[in-house]
Amino acid sequence: MSRILIVEDDRTTRRILTHWLGKAGHEVIAHDTAAGAMGADSTGIDVACVDLGLGRDSGLDLMRHLKARDPNLAVIIVTARSDASSAVEAMRAGAYDYVTKPIEQERLLTSVARAAEHRRLLDDVKQLTIKLEGHTGAQVLIGESPVMQHLAAQIGRVVDSDVPVCILGESGTGKELVARAVHDRGRRAPGPFVAVNCGAIPESLQEAELFGAERGAYTGAHATRPGRFEQAEGGTLFLDELGEMSPGTQAALLRTLQERTLRRVGGTKEIHVDTRVVCATHRDLEDLVRAGRFRKDLYFRLVVFPLEVPPLRERTSDIPALVAHFLRKLERDVGRCPERISPDAMAAMTDYAWPGNVRELQNAIHRAMLASDGDVLELSHLPPNVQRSKLGTLQPLPESVPVANAPEVLNLRELERRTIRRALEKTNGNMTEAARMLGIGRATLYRKVANYDVVDAA
Repeated sequence: MSRILIVEDDRTTRRILTHWLGKAGHEVIAHDTAAGAMGADSTGIDVACVDLGLGRDSGLDLMRHLKARDPNLAVIIVTARSDASSAVEAMRAGAYDYVTKPIEQERLLTSVARAAEHRRLLDDVKQLTIKLEGHTGAQVLIGESPVMQHLAAQIGRVVDSDVPVCILGESGTGKELVARAVHDRGRRAPGPFVAVNCGAIPESLQEAELFGAERGAYTGAHATRPGRFEQAEGGTLFLDELGEMSPGTQAALLRTLQERTLRRVGGTKEIHVDTRVVCATHRDLEDLVRAGRFRKDLYFRLVVFPLEVPPLRERTSDIPALVAHFLRKLERDVGRCPERISPDAMAAMTDYAWPGNVRELQNAIHRAMLASDGDVLELSHLPPNVQRSKLGTLQPLPESVPVANAPEVLNLRELERRTIRRALEKTNGNMTEAARMLGIGRATLYRKVANYDVVDAA
């Protein structure tokens, strides 16, 4: 038996679908609005049947919200025959299947059965992977650079404490992996790890998502449901994109942290919670406090022990190990794995500044593996912007070199040497600032300074 969510605003259609699926042995939860479905507890749902047109709401938006909560959820889109283009868009956005109105009973039941089996297979693969690889947060934090060793040491200081931890870093640096490491290495590891992306939840539903809601608390709340705090009981609640939290939710969160109790939306009962909170943001919370967009008292309650995740450009020595990890990780999806990486390709990856950080590196490796047919991953297989880094950072001729005295064409080595020298002059020899100005990593700049004998490096 599977748990099926139906979201359909037409009463007759909703009753027919509920009858068919219930008769087939499934447990059915039905809602007539997108708000009701978003506000309801989706724990344990295997398949969602979502009408594409829900009055003023979009079935596509609802699907994206449900899959943000549970990436393995199988979603079947229900649409009119005249709206085939939207059904195609839904498939591209991650829907498992679509059925058209008027709905044929056999077609629906077959699609639901296949979607439920697909969901079970995904869950089985995930659990098997965890068992075979023994994944823990400690293992997926890859890197031996000094900044990563410092981060690992800082994590070690907080794992056995319940001190609030705030993880700071640019987008794509792996903040959730750090949060999982804090959880997996500590005494709360046997408990659940529940992740919530505050930026993906509409402001009007944030409180219900975190603290739960009583039946009838708002339109669509047909049953009492626990929130993410209660789901994380005994474990860790990870609040990602904390800077996107609404003022009302901030006030409720502060109260829960202070009292260690919560009150569901629409409820009067105080519920004790034993949950550790770990949060993360790429925003500057101090700026948000000064702008009045984030509570100062909540800031001091949450940012007790900040952990800063370094951008990839500050740990370029970790890139070879990360590349090897992604090659192994993506081999199953691509169906093959290059045995070697050409020196030019590796040099390009270590020279590139990676503004999207580790996430961008993984995407670049995925693309390169798909573009490669042989045993060697070449420079030409990498994205064009990464390839260009191998040619150096080309800037206009420095002002200190008179154009009249310059050769008609400078070779790339000489042009790059002069560009580096000019950057160091402008930053008074500050290697960090010069590297940022040139768009390369600091370690790469040190290597180029040594290779080109740039005397102004000191």
